[in-house]
Amino acid sequence: MAGGTRMIRVGRHRLAARVYGRGAPTVVIEPGFGGCAADWEPIAERLAGETSVVLYDRAPYGASGAARDGRAPRDIAADLDGLLGQLGVTGPLVLAGHSAGGIYVRAYATAHPDRVAGMVLVESSHEGQRAVLDPLRPFRARLSGLLTIPSILRESPESRRGGDRRSIIREWRAFRRATAGREAPPPGALGDRPLVVLTCAPGDPSVPEGVWKAWHDLHADLAGLSADSLHVVSDSPDHYLNRGDPDLVVSAITDVVGAARGGAPLGELAAASDAE
Repeated sequence: MAGGTRMIRVGRHRLAARVYGRGAPTVVIEPGFGGCAADWEPIAERLAGETSVVLYDRAPYGASGAARDGRAPRDIAADLDGLLGQLGVTGPLVLAGHSAGGIYVRAYATAHPDRVAGMVLVESSHEGQRAVLDPLRPFRARLSGLLTIPSILRESPESRRGGDRRSIIREWRAFRRATAGREAPPPGALGDRPLVVLTCAPGDPSVPEGVWKAWHDLHADLAGLSADSLHVVSDSPDHYLNRGDPDLVVSAITDVVGAARGGAPLGELAAASDAE
């Protein structure tokens, strides 16, 4: 991350974090498996004019140190809560999770429901996805953004610099357990708090239409977590919508921030947009 990054001691970890902007609710961005804060800096910088944003490197990625405990979603949620406390972020949160980060922000919402004012799920993993996607080999990995350990270490310089192989393997194994369908939040778990679920477009020639449809249906299920939700399909087929369709990501987060501040419910915004 750029200048202004702080190294925060949280339990046995040292986490690199930066706060952008001012205002409430605070947007917290949780990258996906193998992802780093640097991937989301352009998004955070654009949101900083609207509200405060916390962007951090989850252990063991980027500038953060190795992860020295379990990497189950509840462990990552506990790290995030400790980090927010050290940063003095005590108000309401809008959580934005990409890919595996979607599972981690939902774990945070389960542990700290009173803190969460809204949520944006960007190409999010689903707690029950293995039962749906595993039979669809060899396409499931490409579709859901689940990279192999060797590819993470080979393709992500940020991961190699900040992480260690053992920490990454622990997170991978914990993630596989988390997507086995045993700990899915119940429908309506977010009540009427605003939620936007973003899905990439079909069109990748290596992914059959039926496989994309399964991924889309998993995301439609996630939209059922809130009575005030939108499920939006991007024009981009890129799993990394922060680079493939950044305008959509910024718009979704901004809309949820506005709704969390007491503005129009997302359903009303969608109806007004359709009427134009």
